[in-house]
Amino acid sequence: MPHPFFRRAGTLALLAALLTPQAGALSNVSAWAQEGVAAAQEAGLIPSSLETRSATGAITRAEFCGIAVNAYKAVSGKAVFASGKKPFRDCDDPSVVAAYELGLVNGRGDGIFDPDAEIERQDLCVMLYNILDAAGIDAAPIAGDACVEDYPDVPEINSYAVDAMITMVDHTVVNGISAAGQTTVLAPSGTATREQALIMATRFCSAFEGTSNNSSDTTDDSWKEPDLTLPQTEEEKMELVYGVGGQKYQTAEEAEANMVEISVPVWRLQEDGTKTSGTAYLQVNRNLASIYEAVFEEIYNGDEQFPIKDVGCYSWRTGEHSQGTAVDINWDENMEATINEDGSLTPTTGSYWLPGEDPYSIPEGGDVYNAFISHGFLWGGNAWRSKRDYMHFSYFGT
Repeated sequence: MPHPFFRRAGTLALLAALLTPQAGALSNVSAWAQEGVAAAQEAGLIPSSLETRSATGAITRAEFCGIAVNAYKAVSGKAVFASGKKPFRDCDDPSVVAAYELGLVNGRGDGIFDPDAEIERQDLCVMLYNILDAAGIDAAPIAGDACVEDYPDVPEINSYAVDAMITMVDHTVVNGISAAGQTTVLAPSGTATREQALIMATRFCSAFEGTSNNSSDTTDDSWKEPDLTLPQTEEEKMELVYGVGGQKYQTAEEAEANMVEISVPVWRLQEDGTKTSGTAYLQVNRNLASIYEAVFEEIYNGDEQFPIKDVGCYSWRTGEHSQGTAVDINWDENMEATINEDGSLTPTTGSYWLPGEDPYSIPEGGDVYNAFISHGFLWGGNAWRSKRDYMHFSYFGT
């Protein structure tokens, strides 16, 4: 029986190999910005949505939501998971939803977010300023060298953005801009490039990381408040995925209305044995999208550089896949098999499972296993008595 993901995942893998640059999260980075963009990359501020984008292009509202959510995580130390709410009619980007629910951003009104519009510099400052409130950070005025009054266009700042721009100037998150022979100005209604926005976000994190009031007051610097964001019980998992009192999806139409496509970084194994960076695309349950992204980021950053050639999540008619709560990886090399009376295995999907011999086979206790298990998934390689499903990770263990 052919696996439901064979054709689609193979096509996506080919497209990723053809269309995705093999190094760097941004293209066309200016010489002056390379160090700052590298710092943003190191700090984990660059969302996957910026991969393949030109660094010198203007940042959009949706793109900056991805940066802002990462900045919130950096300064607050908290994980972020977007819910299944749909606050906007023209956008269901998980980063936009998460930014909205954190109070970092509002829409244009009438259910419109306008995700592809270029974001103004003053609105960028407002989003960063809102992170301080969401993270419980008190950004008191400081007596620094920078002063908003030094800029002649201060009266052009919209009233809603005045406090935000003052704070960002005080903490040198935002500097003025100037052209040859012109006075340096704030240009509040001007736009920022992607590389400029990333550098501002990096300065913001440098200024405010570790100052959240959500942190412990203990003097033991080695102590960190435990992260209790991930659901701990079956009931909490059900509430996260389906809402309070929610039920599993009963029709394909209902299920598909609750799926989103995400892009995740993966390693691709080449014929000569080298590995190159690529991107995979999955249809997943929207309420687990951020968790899936975190899992694949961990796999990608793991020491194994585990190669992924086939990966799929949502498919109606196939158990938890119909809910977007299960993932299959490299199915030919991570077989599903029945357990015979003598303990031998008979493959039902895929060909074999040879961890340590085949680089595509998933070892128990390896980077892939650890990333999924640490985020609450179970592995088909050891979850059941009746069969083995080495490709399969499921959120509810079925």
